[in-house]
Amino acid sequence: MDAEFTKWLVTLGVGGVLAGFMFVFYRKDVQQFTELWKSVAEQLMSVVKENTTSNIKLISLIEEERRNTMRKSDIEAMIFKYLKQQGDRRASMPMPDTSASSESDLG
Repeated sequence: MDAEFTKWLVTLGVGGVLAGFMFVFYRKDVQQFTELWKSVAEQLMSVVKENTTSNIKLISLIEEERRNTMRKSDIEAMIFKYLKQQGDRRASMPMPDTSASSESDLG
């Protein structure tokens, strides 16, 4: 310590010395808290970024599954429609007369 600083410190008395020490320790405490707060804020930001990325991936997967589900249902609807049309065609077609051909085979 400098001699002039020591003389000045002695003139402050006990209260001044205590106030000086309190100020120094307070500043150190504030600096430590600020550094801790910055590190916690950086960690939280990294967690938020990771969660955002995973949420975006999840949303895209859900949307893709929804699109695939719609495609599956469209395909199923087309198949049911085709089968119904085939059933309607068969119902409207005249049945061949099998009784005449069986009599000619016998005789």
